[in-house]
Amino acid sequence: MMARAPLLALMLLAGCSLFTTREPEPPATESGTFAQPDAPEQVIDNIRNAIAELNTLNYRRSLSEDLVFRPTATAEARDAIWTGWGRAEEEQYFNTLVAAAAGSEGHGLVLNDQSLTVVDVARFQLDATYVLNVNHRRPDASTMVQGRLIWQIIQRADGLWELAEWTDQELAGSATWSDLKAEFVK
Repeated sequence: MMARAPLLALMLLAGCSLFTTREPEPPATESGTFAQPDAPEQVIDNIRNAIAELNTLNYRRSLSEDLVFRPTATAEARDAIWTGWGRAEEEQYFNTLVAAAAGSEGHGLVLNDQSLTVVDVARFQLDATYVLNVNHRRPDASTMVQGRLIWQIIQRADGLWELAEWTDQELAGSATWSDLKAEFVK
């Protein structure tokens, strides 16, 4: 009986194929569409993709640590939340919006009448009208907002670009991005 134990163990090991090679697993990658922002246009595309995909990481990666946001005049007069609005508040708003829109589809940012101009070698300005659609489940906030935005996109010391300043403006009394941010940061 003792002689059978090593033989049985050897047969089990041979059947398990413990020492055979296997296909490697693909490397862990971040989800979503994000291009290294080595041009100002890529920052714009990355933000549009982050919104379409509700990707909080890629949205955050597109923003400057020192982000400055200027709301519409109406939103600023109505809400006291805008003093000191920076990257942390922007992330909080977007995270809350993403949670409210989880499981839904059809999100997107459409930019029209775009003008991307060179301010200097390390700063570009995007001026465009926008229509933002996020299909969230909050009845107190619009799912579609529109207005005009001015984005200052700057080049960091490492050569990559990011959104540093953002001004929101109203068009014809429609709900704006500022209104949406106010609803989702409260």
